[in-house]
Amino acid sequence: MQLRDRLGWMLSGILLGMLLMVSCDVVNQASTVQPSVADAAAVPSTGPLATAAAQMPVNQAGVDAYSNVIRAVYNRGNPSVVRIDVQSNQGESLGTGFVIDKQGHIVTNNHVVGSSRSVLVNFIDGEAAIADVIGVDSDSDLAVIKVRNPNANILVPVELGDSSAVQVGDVVVAIGNPYGENRTATAGIISAIRGAKNEGGGSTFSIPGVLQTDTAINPGNSGGPLFNSQGQVIGVNTFILDPSGRGANIGLGFAVPINLVKLVAPAIIRDGSYTHPFFGAVVSSVDSYFAEVNNLPSKGIIITQLYNGPAAEAGLQVGDVIVAVNGEPMLESGDLISLLELTTQPGDRITVTVAEGNGRTRDVQVQVGARPGR
Repeated sequence: MQLRDRLGWMLSGILLGMLLMVSCDVVNQASTVQPSVADAAAVPSTGPLATAAAQMPVNQAGVDAYSNVIRAVYNRGNPSVVRIDVQSNQGESLGTGFVIDKQGHIVTNNHVVGSSRSVLVNFIDGEAAIADVIGVDSDSDLAVIKVRNPNANILVPVELGDSSAVQVGDVVVAIGNPYGENRTATAGIISAIRGAKNEGGGSTFSIPGVLQTDTAINPGNSGGPLFNSQGQVIGVNTFILDPSGRGANIGLGFAVPINLVKLVAPAIIRDGSYTHPFFGAVVSSVDSYFAEVNNLPSKGIIITQLYNGPAAEAGLQVGDVIVAVNGEPMLESGDLISLLELTTQPGDRITVTVAEGNGRTRDVQVQVGARPGR
């Protein structure tokens, strides 16, 4: 009996020693494993774990790649960007613009040039020249100016991109002159693509297809280019949301899409102005809950007001719920504005699909008009 007990204790000791050796080996292996990004997100900001997190290796290749993109975009786009100094009855102001051709045409914002007939343009190499205001479009907040006696050697046109190809998350770079800090580059992403947005300026009409970005945009950036990662201009930096009223960026900036610029700028150069398409109705969004509560036939956009114009002439009425135009779903008012502004012109015919209930619809042919007073 005593022998058995001794053997039992000996076997237990051996097993316990083996378990301790295995445990130590597991601990040693675990200490060589690097924490993942998900693990790092859970690490507190202070204490031993924070110290350990600070010692985590950085993916230097990724950081360098991102820096190289920003640097390449800046080096490519910077020669095309100009500072615009304006003197008017309201005093002195400044903004940004970018060269679009060798003839000396420059795109900027309408609110940058204001009522001025000429402005001072400063180029990258210290060259400065007077530019005349060729024309403006207050509804898109765009303007085109032209340098007098253009020197082709200092005029470097940008490459225009395609704003319809932009996606949320795309890396973007702005170059401008915020608060007079010349040729400042800021980077961020496309935060959202808005069907339409009114900047709260002198126009009652909204700008279609507005690009929202968290890229820092401040006073002085207005009229400047928003580049994609290929160095193409996809938007014109125009306004920010500023609840404080201090004129400071809070990460909510907006740019006019370049596809609208492609329509407006050539018309201004050719005719001195641009004629926007006109539907002749005020619409509001209708979601499924609102439709059910208000006994409406479907979600879509509802006509709340009609003017003398195309929609009324085609027989549309207040209360009609539009579910599609030219086959494109209409879920908010900005969808209609964006489709009209970016894909039609006065005189075009569009097919408006109206819900009638029980899944039935009817198509109405509407001839797009010209925005009155313009």
